[in-house]
Amino acid sequence: MHRIPIQLLPDVVNQEILRNMTPSEIYLASMTSKKTKKLIKRNIYKVDEVGVEISRQDYGIRAAVYIKIEKKICYVVCLEFRIRPLRRVDNGYQLLENIVAIPSIVPNHCNMPAIRRQIHSIHSYVCDVFNIDTSNLSVRFPSDIYYEFFDIGTVKKCTVPDELLESEFSMKLFNQQKNMNLLIVERSRGIVDCGYVYFYQHVPTVIHRNTQNRSSFLLTRFQGQHGLFKNCFLHGFYVNVLLRLWSENKMDNLVSMIAYQSVNRPFDYEKVVEVLEDKMGKSEGNCLNALQVEKPSEKRIYPYESIISQEHQFEADTFDCDGGYDVVRNSDEKRATIKISKDYFMFFVWP
Repeated sequence: MHRIPIQLLPDVVNQEILRNMTPSEIYLASMTSKKTKKLIKRNIYKVDEVGVEISRQDYGIRAAVYIKIEKKICYVVCLEFRIRPLRRVDNGYQLLENIVAIPSIVPNHCNMPAIRRQIHSIHSYVCDVFNIDTSNLSVRFPSDIYYEFFDIGTVKKCTVPDELLESEFSMKLFNQQKNMNLLIVERSRGIVDCGYVYFYQHVPTVIHRNTQNRSSFLLTRFQGQHGLFKNCFLHGFYVNVLLRLWSENKMDNLVSMIAYQSVNRPFDYEKVVEVLEDKMGKSEGNCLNALQVEKPSEKRIYPYESIISQEHQFEADTFDCDGGYDVVRNSDEKRATIKISKDYFMFFVWP
């Protein structure tokens, strides 16, 4: 077999070669020499993020570094920390399910400082190869929350299933990762305890794909900037409470909230429309005394700039505010638009 002198090939050819290699193969190739790594960095395709997934295995815990391309996750390299030894231990590199498996520098999962250093080192290297800022650390916890695997204040994005959201370990995660700016809560197959949201109500951006009864708490106690809540059990009463709280400057961080009602679940949105129409009629006894309500006739598109748009594909007319209600806060004349129907509630604060 003849060797291919990739250093002598044009960039366009090397780009095609890299597109036909798995992420693990690219990772291994980058370690062969500094020149090869430099060539890869110059020609590598664009990835959206490099993250770390911590999952429970039969023999212990696996930390896998992955790349994300157009919402598809591809694993690059993994570290395995064993609770009990395998029958056959190989201290060399392995290829498991197209993932390079690197032996851990510690024999088990008890030496957390050493584990954190090794995970950080591998994550930083993969970020460098794929030209991603290493400080934008994304983590995924598909089976359990292993908050202790990351240094305090380093996690910027976190993905967890809803069944783990109100656990003791979830509370410790959010207490330690105050710099988290995006939380994604995935829908799980297990039975979900719809508890309180105090643990994560201050995360700036939250995507919750199975909100259910948590929608009442998020409508009235969310202290972040942007929220996307799916499969909600919306009630007109709590929507009106949100409007009152915002009018009284008690939810002043809020920039946008999009809540989709659960299919076949009734939403008494008429109660909200009734209050808004009543306020437009200059009623003095209305619960929204700190607001003015208008219905502009001009066509407007809301300038949505949240990172949520990188994680969710919105319908084309989502940000078309034509026909929506405008609420204007008396204290500072801040303006927001409300879009509401039996299927959704949307709240957009104008810049």
